[in-house]
Amino acid sequence: MRKLAIALIVTLSAAAQTSIPFLSEKQIAALASEISGESAKRNLEGFSRHHRMRGSRGFRAASEQIVAELKRYGYEDAHIESLTADGTIFYGTQRSRPAWNAERGELWELDGSDAHVHRIASWESAPITLAQDSHSADVTGELIDVGAGTADADYANKDVKGKIVLTSAQPGAVAAKAIPRGALGIISYAQNQRTAWYGADDTLIRWGHLDTFAEHKTFAFMVSLRTARLFQMRLAGGEKIRLRANVVAGQEPGSYDIATATIPGSERGEIVFSCHLDHPRPGANDNASGCATILEVARTLSQLIDEKRLEKPRRTIRFVFPAEIEGTLALLNGKPEIAKNIRAAIHLDMVGGGPETKAIFHVTRGPASAPSFIYDLADSVGMFVNEQSEAFAKTGEAKYPLVASDGSRDPLRAELAPFSAGSDHQVYTDSSFGIPAIYLNDWPDRYIHTNADTPANIDPTKLKRAAFIGAAVGYFLANTGPANAPALLALLQQNGLRRAARMLERRAALADAAEAANLTRFHLRHERETHSSMERFFKVPEAMDAQATQFLDNLQRLVGETRPAAPAVAATTGGSIVFRRNPSVRGPMSAFGYDYFTDHYGEERAAKIRLLNFQGLRGGGGEYAYEVLNFADGRRTAQEIRDGVSAVYGPVPLDVVVEYLRALESIKVVSVVSQ
Repeated sequence: MRKLAIALIVTLSAAAQTSIPFLSEKQIAALASEISGESAKRNLEGFSRHHRMRGSRGFRAASEQIVAELKRYGYEDAHIESLTADGTIFYGTQRSRPAWNAERGELWELDGSDAHVHRIASWESAPITLAQDSHSADVTGELIDVGAGTADADYANKDVKGKIVLTSAQPGAVAAKAIPRGALGIISYAQNQRTAWYGADDTLIRWGHLDTFAEHKTFAFMVSLRTARLFQMRLAGGEKIRLRANVVAGQEPGSYDIATATIPGSERGEIVFSCHLDHPRPGANDNASGCATILEVARTLSQLIDEKRLEKPRRTIRFVFPAEIEGTLALLNGKPEIAKNIRAAIHLDMVGGGPETKAIFHVTRGPASAPSFIYDLADSVGMFVNEQSEAFAKTGEAKYPLVASDGSRDPLRAELAPFSAGSDHQVYTDSSFGIPAIYLNDWPDRYIHTNADTPANIDPTKLKRAAFIGAAVGYFLANTGPANAPALLALLQQNGLRRAARMLERRAALADAAEAANLTRFHLRHERETHSSMERFFKVPEAMDAQATQFLDNLQRLVGETRPAAPAVAATTGGSIVFRRNPSVRGPMSAFGYDYFTDHYGEERAAKIRLLNFQGLRGGGGEYAYEVLNFADGRRTAQEIRDGVSAVYGPVPLDVVVEYLRALESIKVVSVVSQ
């Protein structure tokens, strides 16, 4: 009987998703017919003209373009929120970064008489060639190759004083070593974002960064791998290469400018559509695509509501266009009334990659520490679009092909993915905010952070489909209530069986009986918390609640671990301590350009924290650290926190987890509730 039940789970887990059970046919048809990938791409082309660094004039210009479009779509409250960014003010765990602007940036090769003979890089032609946070300079010097340039050994027997260093590393990591030795500046060919296509195109120029708060101010230019190799061959042949760098750029007090607008609801609570507007020009997929797509969702919903094809939402729908992570941290900390009112977030970051970018589209769930039914909603819509687009690709017929007139006709093949960090969704789902968020994104993308991330590579069909997934989930969440409980319960039960099948596969692969038991306990607890997450939106009717409880009890009897339910690791020193997050320190420990943990704990000491470098079966140190802090809720013991992250990412020693929690305690990020 037990084997038959498990076989049933596996069978159900493979069943196809053939509809969107929580939306009416009228709502699906309205969204599918109105959303325009072509309209989204036109806006994207406008954003891509601007070099959109945080706080910069280019970012401001793109923000003003968004506000103008929102007003044209009927959003009377469309405006820009400006929050001070001066390098000293903090927004939770984010030290604000001052604005950075550039007026000029040219790198020339000189002849023997110091006349300009070849321009190597130009800010005017390609702003990406000047590394972010470069400072003004007008210098002439010889080029010297320092390899990576990040270790003292790289400078052995090399005199860099009065010279410009050539490096394979990011400029920020080199400046601390080269500039104190008298180097004039940096030329980098750092090959970031390693994928299967890494190095395949040696003409690409990649985005470079200097450290915003570095002690030694300098400039850096970015060149292609091909240019760097030619330099290296000439230097190896004994040739002297003289260069002139002329830069007019620098930091100044500015602001985080965040375009925003709302569709007001009749009840308390907001659903937020989020993207990040910053990145170098052109930055088409990363992330003009996400911003253009939620702008298209804004246009679509406004028009459909105005034409009475959709009802007005019960909860407010908000659209925000901040700088990545740091802008979102500024918004949620600087406008706590907004953060407090958000019920869920839908984040889009890179959603338009076409065949040339080699992108795989993901519908990504939130972290295991923040269970929510909204992830099942997103999976359901993603599966629906997969099925419809595949049917259309195979036969030329589908009820909802979701195809743009000048876009591709390929199937979407969205991957329904577990949580991965790296964009603004990780801010919303951080336990200090506790906002469930879905994340729509492309990965990999062969042109991310390069001069080839252009609008020509963007597929309007992909934009339309991403907009549909986001709009369907967001509009439903803005209206959901007790009447939707039966459909949601059915969806959670179906997906719960799929998850149970995957858990059984993982459990079978675990050799340690205690770890297998821990995985089962965590899975069952997570399923119960996912069902109870509906209470964030509405009171679940008693009959539905009873039905859910019965299903979960049956699931526990079906997959429940028969071996002793002992802790996965015997409690040792520190295992019984209960830690609670400090509510006044809001945000993840690490963000762009600033690391709260390292700054407060000390770089040398932080490098010795074992959890930050731990590699599990399913995740690395960053994932473990993020979830350990999220699980520190004032109720779980350190042992239970360890068991939680072990169930998600793979077994980790208890003392490694306690060491990190004690480090967080020392900088007042967490406190001890009891021992």
